[in-house]
Parts: sequence; C-alpha cells; structure tokens
Amino acid sequence: MRSSRLAIATVFLVASGVRVLAQTCAPGELRVFVLDSQQGPVFDAQVKIGPDNAPLDERLTGTQGVADFKKIPCGDATVTASKEGFQPASKIVQMASGANLEVTLILDPKMQRASVDVTESAPPVEQSSSVTNELRPTEVKTLPTNPATVTDTLPLVPGVVRTPDGELKIDGTGEQRSGLVVNQTDVTDPATGKFSQTIPVDSIETVSVLNTPFLAQYGRFTSAVVAVETRRGGEKWHAELNDPFPDFRIRSYHMRGIRNETPRGVLGGPLVHQRIYLNTALQFYYQKEPSRTLPFPHNESKIQSLNSFTQFDFILTPKQIVTATLHVSPQHTNFLKPDYFNPQPVTPSYAQQNYVGTAADHYGLFGGIIDSSISFQRFDAVIGAQGNAEMFLTPVGNRGNYFGTQKRSARRTEWLESWSPIPLRLLGTHLIKIGTSLTNSGDEGQFTFRPVNIVDVSNRLLERISFSERNPFNRTDREVTAFAQDHWAPNPKLAFDYGARVEHQRLAASLRIAPRAGLAWTPFADRRTVFRTGYGQFYDHIPLDVYTFGRYPERTITTYAPDGSIVGTPVQYLNVIGNVRGPRSFFVNGQAVAGGFAPRGSTWNAQVEHSFSRLLRIRGVYTDNRSVGLIVLERDRLNITNEIVLNGNGSSRYRQAEFTARVAWKEGQQLVFSYTRSHAEGNLNGFDAFLGNIPTPRIRPNVYSNLPADLPNRFLMWGRLNARFQGLQLLPIVEYRNGFPYTRLDALQDYVGIPNSSATRFPHFFSADARVLKDFKISPKYTLRLSVTGFNLTNHFNALAVHANVADPQSGVFFGNYHRRYRGDFEVIF
Repeated sequence: MRSSRLAIATVFLVASGVRVLAQTCAPGELRVFVLDSQQGPVFDAQVKIGPDNAPLDERLTGTQGVADFKKIPCGDATVTASKEGFQPASKIVQMASGANLEVTLILDPKMQRASVDVTESAPPVEQSSSVTNELRPTEVKTLPTNPATVTDTLPLVPGVVRTPDGELKIDGTGEQRSGLVVNQTDVTDPATGKFSQTIPVDSIETVSVLNTPFLAQYGRFTSAVVAVETRRGGEKWHAELNDPFPDFRIRSYHMRGIRNETPRGVLGGPLVHQRIYLNTALQFYYQKEPSRTLPFPHNESKIQSLNSFTQFDFILTPKQIVTATLHVSPQHTNFLKPDYFNPQPVTPSYAQQNYVGTAADHYGLFGGIIDSSISFQRFDAVIGAQGNAEMFLTPVGNRGNYFGTQKRSARRTEWLESWSPIPLRLLGTHLIKIGTSLTNSGDEGQFTFRPVNIVDVSNRLLERISFSERNPFNRTDREVTAFAQDHWAPNPKLAFDYGARVEHQRLAASLRIAPRAGLAWTPFADRRTVFRTGYGQFYDHIPLDVYTFGRYPERTITTYAPDGSIVGTPVQYLNVIGNVRGPRSFFVNGQAVAGGFAPRGSTWNAQVEHSFSRLLRIRGVYTDNRSVGLIVLERDRLNITNEIVLNGNGSSRYRQAEFTARVAWKEGQQLVFSYTRSHAEGNLNGFDAFLGNIPTPRIRPNVYSNLPADLPNRFLMWGRLNARFQGLQLLPIVEYRNGFPYTRLDALQDYVGIPNSSATRFPHFFSADARVLKDFKISPKYTLRLSVTGFNLTNHFNALAVHANVADPQSGVFFGNYHRRYRGDFEVIF
C-alpha cells in the first residue's frame, strides 16, 4: 500500500512541478476511411480537406477505402468525401498540435433528384439495417483495464461480459457460438470453436461487434460476430513502448519478487514511401495472476506469452493493394485459474503455439473491388496436470491432480473470394456483393484421463469414475460457402438489405441455407432519425472436437455404500455421436447420419437511433434470438446399453433491450453510456463444458434453465475527459449489474433444486475504476506518458466465489474480493 501511495504522490508532484513550455502548434496527420452502407470500402472516392472552392489537399481512396493526409494545420478542418453514385458526406474534426487522427465517412447511395443537407450540428445517421458496436484503439487502449488484445476490449460492448472464471460470454453464450474474423478471415480455433489468443490491440484499426448482422457475408455463428480490421503503417514512422519495467509485489512493506512484466511495443511506417508499408506489434506477457479466494503465495496462476502481429502492405498500383500478415502467439500457463475449490495442485497446465498467416489482394476493376485472400493456420495445444495423483471431488473443495491430459494439433486453410461491383441503378440504387469460400481443416491428437473419486465431507467414497484408454484421433473436414447480398435504396428515406448464404460442412452432412433481410427507414428530411428492423437465420460452424468424441476415453461409474462395499454392478458408458432429432426443412437438407448436426438460430430485432446534435447520439435496440439444434451431451440408455450421447436437440433463447448514448466533443473526448435488460436461458449441458481444452469430469442431467451468464440488468459507462488542471486526462469505467446465477450441489455433485435459478445469485456487482494520465514532451521526438490507475475506488464487495454445496458447513457464504488498489505506469511514445 505504501508503494501505491508513493506512486500516486510521485505522478502528481511531477504533473504539478514540471513547467510545460509553450510551443508553436505543429501540423498533424489525418487518416480518412470511406465506407458504404454495408461497411465496405469505397474505392476511388474523392476526399477533400477544407472548403470545396479552395481545399487544402485532396486525394482518392485506394481499394481499402483509405486516404492519408499529412501536415494538416491546427484548428477545425472540414473533411468531405464524394463519388459518383453516392451522396457526399462531410465531417468537422479538431486538429490539435501534432495530432494523429482517424475519421470515418459513410456514403449512402445517391437517389435521382435527391439532395441531403449534412449539417454540422446534427450529422445524419447510417441508413443500414445492420449496425455495429464499434471500438477503436484510440478510444479504449488507455482505459483503466489497459486492454492488450481484441478480447480485452470486448467487455466494453453491451451484451459482452467476462465471468469470474475469466470466460468471455457474448449474448449469454460462450465464444464457440460466435464468430471471430480478422480482415474477413475466420481465425477461431477449428478444434474448439473458441477465440484463442487474439491479436494485439496496437495492430487494430477497428473492432466491430455485430449482434444482428443481416449481411449474408457473415456466417458460422448463432450468437454474434466480432469483426476486426487491422492497421496499415502510415506515411511517417511511429513507435510506442508501453509498460517497459516490471511491477514488483510489496507485502508487509517488503518486496516479494516480480508481480508482472508486460512490455508491449508497436512500430509502423513506410519501407518505401507510397509503395510498401510495415506495421508490427509485439507483446511479452509474464504475470503471476493472483486468486483472491486463496492465501498467498499458493494462489497464483503463472502465465508467459508472446503475441506478435506483423502486416505488410504493397501498393502495386493505385488500383491494387496486396496485404500480407503473420500472427504468432505462443503461450504457457502453469496453475490454470486456481481458486478456493481448485487449488494449485488440482489445476491443469496449458501450453499453445498458434500461427496464422494470410495474403490478400484488393483489386479495383470497373469502379468495383475484387477481394481475394488465402490463409494458413495452425493451433497446437498441450494440456497437462501437476502430477499423476487421482482427482477427488469433495463438498468443500477438490484435491489431488487434474484428471485429464491431452495433446492436440489443429489446422485450417481458407480461400476467400468476393466481388463488389459499381453501384447499379434500377428502381433506385443497389450495392451488390457476392462471394465464396473454401475451407479445409483438421484436428489430431490424443486424450488420457485418470480416475476421479467423489467423497463426502468425512472423506467417505461415494462414487468412482474410471476411464478406458483410447486411440489417437485424426479428423479432417471441408466446408464450402457462397453468399449474395444487396443493399437496395429505392428512395432517399428507405433502404433494404437482403440476401442469402449457402453453407455445406462435410462432416455435418448437411446443406444449409441462411436467408437474411432488413430495412432502414429515415422518415424525416433532416435524416437525424432512423428506424431499423430485420430477421435472419444463422448456423454454427461445428468444431472438430465434436467429431473426436468417439475417441474420448469411455467412463465406468462405480457407486459405493456407506460401509465401503460396491452397490450393484459398475456401469460402463459408451461414447456415442448422435444426430439431429426432428424433421428437416427447406433451409436444412442432409442425411440423418452420426454427427449430422445443424445448430441454427433465428434472430430478429427492432431499433431506433437519433442524432440530437454533433455531440449526442442515442440508440435503442430490442433483440430476440431463438436457437435450436444445439449440440448437447447427456446420459442415455438404449436397450441394455448405457451411453453418453452427443445429440443435436439443444435449444436456447436470448432477449435483450439495449439503450446506448454517446456524448462526444472536441479533442477526442467522449462518454459512452449503456443499459441492457436481458435474459439468457437454454440447455446447460452444452458440448463445450465436456469437450475441448478443459473438460469437466462430472456429467449431470441436461436441464433447461438460466444460462450461467444470465444478467437481467447491466449499466456501463466509460470514456475520456480532459481536465483543465495541468493537461490531465481522466478515463473512467463504471459498471453496475446483477450477480451471476450459480448452482447448488449435493455431496454427489448433483443438482439441488433448479440450477442457475434467479433465487441463487451472487450479490450485485459495482465497480468504479479510473485512470489519470499526463503526457510530457521531453523532446521533439519523444513523449513520456505518466499515469495512475485506481480500481474499485468505492471498495465495494464484489464476491468472486460462493460455497454452493449443501453438504459444505459454510454453504451459502460468499467470499473473495478485489479491494481498492492502485497502479502506476509510464510509457514512451516516439
């Protein structure tokens, strides 16, 4: 605590004591993104800085819809983009001394004899049925959470939360039901369907979360899509070095080693001016992450990782750009997520080696764009245990060693093609896009499971689960997709998005058709209000782990009487991959074979958005998602055979009402407020709990109830404010929500009552975090950034765990909490 107070005092003394000399206002740089209503880049658009009659500079966008400007003077600058067939758009930006800003302009299709006045006080809203929650690194990377990767930024989005065990939940469900695409390439782990380690935040241009993407170009999900666009190097070299020195642990006024070392840097610029650009980000991560439910020093998860993303852009001609990227992310974690009920010896170890390489060509042809890309991906994982002891499950916590080990190597090769022609004039204006993809994937490895014993509080053996040895597995798959979509604007006030996507996955033996449709209506002449609605059908991509289930070790369950004798005969369960139950439809066609699953979701939404002024924009959205055909695991008995069956008869429903307000003003200052009212329910035995990296040993009945991430109410506020006192910046994050539901168990680890009932929830969660930072220009080339961050400033009790077993003497007691704490940092920008 003394070190924390000393860090705070040091920063504020420096902030108040350093005299900042007045300097001549230095010109800045501006990058302009020009997109159409489908969030696609607009090629050959003319971008001007300044008034039309005497612009300071003007350029044409390339195939990525980007125009870069240098030496923009300080003050207000009007940015205007135009192209034949589109209505022009403009925006006013404030250029501070030496600023490096980005701005996005949306061009709507032009209507015959239509004119639109874009006013400075109330910019028009986007006329598209698919609206995203967009995050930019310039807005979020300096927040108190200090996000390092894509997944670190996602909890800032309504509907996305991180549970106490560190899992990311999107719309109440796990990552395996959402898609992650980087530059339109699917980068989820083909074995588990999860996101794995995502790219560094310094390589990101934008992160967009699409809860209802009615554009047919998006597929392989039933929940949401996280779409990431990466950053190109600029015309001037730029570098940053963040957190270069380690944080030391201070306990009882004594240093107890290094807590963490998390340096990260980025370097970008032109290798050949106006021809070849480089942007590379590198993160090293060494952290001893503590669990507040265990005593020091046996409460830490030890994590080491390297995360590197490099991008080269080759401008061959003004009409052709070739982009090559390489993402390398090795990681090793010992004592994975220890807690009170799973101390260090019970936790597994985890190691991965991920490699993703892509090459993409963007070619402008006859006013349209042809995009071609190919990617090669490999995901290796090794899950181990701390020893060879058997695992014991008890009402007061587990002991022994984790029961499962595995070694896995997954791979994917993907080829994508898409074509966006010039806007078509027919009863209005059409923005058409068609595309196709071919994906080959594979997964090979082997599992080894050791016995698991279930005992009561007096250490009496109740049940024993033993496993057979299984042979290695090796599964391959092929998927072919095609889509066509159209954004049709018959008049200036009305626009339709419609299209369809066709998918075929060989192992699932099914052909799936996904229709999508939506509309946007701007009833008033000022275009400050838009109403949107839409409906779509979506299909999950089935991870390869599902098809390796037949190679999992088979279990035998032995039950014991109070005197230690065996009750009855031990029951052996066979691993069986089932198929879809119930009739197929016109949109789902295939054979009723083992593994012939077709998990699908039907989603509709309605929303209204209004722009009050350049400073304030609000949006209200209601979303309803019903999913069926989900893959679940359950016990079954067929004649005299006992089976553990993967079936395709699971279902879920997610409903959410969202209200978002964004207040933004000059110099990048903004505050974002969001409130969500939601409900998530479904089958609890989703396959991801039993397959994948960290399977659970106990299989309970498949119950339909609240999902573990069900949150009725959540309020979130974050943003950036510039204080008048000595140029300080304040970056707050405030969150209030209901507690997560939990499940009560008995001594046999079976359900007691309704699992995840609304009556069994954690206490309400409230956290107020804030970061104060200040930049010091120590030379024309170098800037020093000092900051202090405070976490849980109100010291609210936010429980991390609960004694949920009714046989536990402390049953019903909540415990574990992160108290108020502080952290000091400095960064070098050059």
